[in-house]
Amino acid sequence: VQRFIVSVQQLGQVVECHLMAGDCDFLLRVIAADLEAYRRFQAEHLARIDGVSSLKTDIPMQQVKRTSELPLEVR
Repeated sequence: VQRFIVSVQQLGQVVECHLMAGDCDFLLRVIAADLEAYRRFQAEHLARIDGVSSLKTDIPMQQVKRTSELPLEVR
């Protein structure tokens, strides 16, 4: 886990990295110019990190909501 964390911290294309509970170990948010650039990044960087045995990619289709505002009251 620590080797992966150190490797990911050095990759500028990775703008978020979360250690997860559940089926996957990490969730990454990666910025790429297009799908081909992402495919190259995945093959040339992510897949080569020592200890990575599988990768799963999900592509968002539409942003429905994004906010950093916190609710003032919890109901």
